[in-house]
Amino acid sequence: MKRSFKVLIILAFTLLFYNASLAQNQNRTQQLKKVDSLLDHSYQKNSPGVTLAIIEQGKTIYSSQRGISNMEYKIPITDSTVFHIASVSKQFTAFLAVSLEKEGKLSLDDDIRKYLPELKDLPYKISLRQLANHTHGLPNLYELAQLKGIELGDRITHKEIVAMLLRIKQINFKPGEKFEYNNTGFVLLAEIIERVCGKSFQEILKDKIFFPLRMSNSLAVSSPSLIVKNKAYSYRLKNEKYENFAFNLMANGSSGVSTTIKDLSKWIIKMQYPSLEDKNIFDEMIKPSTLNSGETIQYGLGLETKTYKGLELIFHGGGDAGYRSYILNVPKHHFSVVILGNNNDFKPFQLVYEVVDLFLKENEKEIPSPIKTIYTTQELKPFTGTYEMFPGSLFNIIAENNELYYQAFGSNKKMQLPIIGDGIFANPNLPISYFSFDKNTCIFHIADFKYSSKKVTVISPTLNKNDLIKLAGIYKNKEFNTQYELVVENNELIARHSSNDDITLHSFANNSFYSDEGFFGKLVFRKNIKEEITGFSLSGQNLNNILFVKIK
Repeated sequence: MKRSFKVLIILAFTLLFYNASLAQNQNRTQQLKKVDSLLDHSYQKNSPGVTLAIIEQGKTIYSSQRGISNMEYKIPITDSTVFHIASVSKQFTAFLAVSLEKEGKLSLDDDIRKYLPELKDLPYKISLRQLANHTHGLPNLYELAQLKGIELGDRITHKEIVAMLLRIKQINFKPGEKFEYNNTGFVLLAEIIERVCGKSFQEILKDKIFFPLRMSNSLAVSSPSLIVKNKAYSYRLKNEKYENFAFNLMANGSSGVSTTIKDLSKWIIKMQYPSLEDKNIFDEMIKPSTLNSGETIQYGLGLETKTYKGLELIFHGGGDAGYRSYILNVPKHHFSVVILGNNNDFKPFQLVYEVVDLFLKENEKEIPSPIKTIYTTQELKPFTGTYEMFPGSLFNIIAENNELYYQAFGSNKKMQLPIIGDGIFANPNLPISYFSFDKNTCIFHIADFKYSSKKVTVISPTLNKNDLIKLAGIYKNKEFNTQYELVVENNELIARHSSNDDITLHSFANNSFYSDEGFFGKLVFRKNIKEEITGFSLSGQNLNNILFVKIK
């Protein structure tokens, strides 16, 4: 009898375990089907699309693709399609830098001028660490390229970009003073890594990361002339039709890596289950950075951390032209999502978090409901005013009829901002963006980025044609060897460049003008003691006080 009872107990537990396992498998099957539905809902088979993988406990439990990698030949995206992964490349550069420090070949606290003597004229020390955590204060390479008339589709090699950056003589802000995301730091870090190792960046990546992980379809693309097999091309939707959205600015370190979803999943598995040596490197990469003020920021070295619905995440995204990429890790659950795309929409960022919600819902904490969801016009008044996001980048916030509106400065059109929380208002043009307000500050959030704008008072002086003619002339920047001619047409001041489109300048204040171009945001004219115009300083998004001298 006792033996029979033991057998019954064992059978009962076996049955319970089997039923629980069966229920878990059925639940997992339903989750994977829902991911299929999400992809089907987001992308059409005859348009540019995405590839998505889910990695759990060191294994790829889901991998699927939607859309076309080459629209001309209708080549579908597969798990072997090679995507440009934009800023997701930064974590590879950071990994190399930290590993070289562990080997004693460099120190992240070294002055970059130790390795890059071309930058001897910089006014402050910038450390390698500051290159990798975006606190260096250097102007951004893309705005510098635009200033020279180079657009995303123009062909420029990594070495040409490095040569441009090594001409920098001034900075946007004192290193360590604030966090300002840009790409210059990682390009210079890649150059330092090359000089330390005496090899090309591609060779170093291959030796230290790609070959050991058998990432055989991964490479750093340093020239637009390089042939990349199985390449996904970049597209954008314009006037309801897809067109090529070429990206030919090859900048290793900050961007430049091309890879497949299969290869990138191998990197993720390494992050989920690193060796002791690699764990020390990743731990260094995810440490929050500290500003000079003592304030900490959640960006580490090529990776960022945050809390999402109670889950601790490690992540990084990327976007160049039509390319989109995102890596998200939930370390506690050994759960990761990777997505790569070739359409210039923002759906990949939404999809990643929808997948997290689908699989880890039971581990998430509920977000408290907003206390304030209805405002009167009077209550909205503190949010109103004119704000400046970047030098010369102005917009108005208006309160009318119990609603808040956004208006580009100088425009008559306005856009209603729906209320979504306490002092938080949606941007209906972009589903992953919103505005929040705090003490004369408007913060624009988009994906993982946020940009603070301060209230400003704009008193535009009335200038006649003769006033504008005094400002006309040819102005040259020696640092980056580029020049603009300022001309007066139809009582407007126009900045003209040999490669760029004409830029209309609007009066901002005495001796100051702004434009609608981010890289050419604000001009402040300079005069000598005779009140003669000698030049102007140019500031904009990721640029500050670039000096142009009047030569004619």
